[in-house]
Amino acid sequence: MMILAVIMFWFATVIIILGHMLSFSEIELRFPIIDLCKVLGATLLMYTFHEALHAFAAMLWGKVPWRSIHFGFQWQPGVLYCHVDRSIKIGNYRIFVLFPLIVTTPTAGLILWLDPSIWSLLLFCITISACAGDVMVFFKVRRVENDKWVQDHPSAMGCYILSESKINGG
Repeated sequence: MMILAVIMFWFATVIIILGHMLSFSEIELRFPIIDLCKVLGATLLMYTFHEALHAFAAMLWGKVPWRSIHFGFQWQPGVLYCHVDRSIKIGNYRIFVLFPLIVTTPTAGLILWLDPSIWSLLLFCITISACAGDVMVFFKVRRVENDKWVQDHPSAMGCYILSESKINGG
C-alpha cells in the first residue's frame, strides 16, 4: 500500500505542476513556518473528514445505523480508520470505499486554487495519497458480482465476501 501511496502522491504532484504550467500561474515556493502549521493542521482535518465521509457513505448508501460504525487509530501504520460491523451490498461497499476520494480531492483542489502555494500543493498530494488503501480495496472488489454482500474487516484493510447465510449475522 505504501508504494501505491507514493505513486499517487507523485502523480498528483505532476498533475498539479503541469496544470499550473499550462495556466501560466505561479506556485509560491517559500515555505515559512506558518505554512508548515497550515499543512499539518489541514492534513489532520482532512484525515478526520475522510473517515467521517466513510461513515456518511455507509449510513446513506449502505443503510448502516450509526451504532454499527466505529472509528479508531492503528498505531503501527499510524492511520485513522472507519469500520462498519454490518454487512453491506458490494455496490454500496464500493461507494463506501471511494466516497472520501471523490469528495476530498476536489476540496483539496479548491484550497490549492484559492491559495496556490507549497502548503496547499502538499495538502492536495497528501489528500490523494491518503486514499491509497481505499483505492487498493476498491480494485480488490471491483470484479465481485453485484449480488454479493461483504463484511468490512474489523482490524485490517479490506472485507470478507459473505455467503447468503452470513449476511448481518444470520
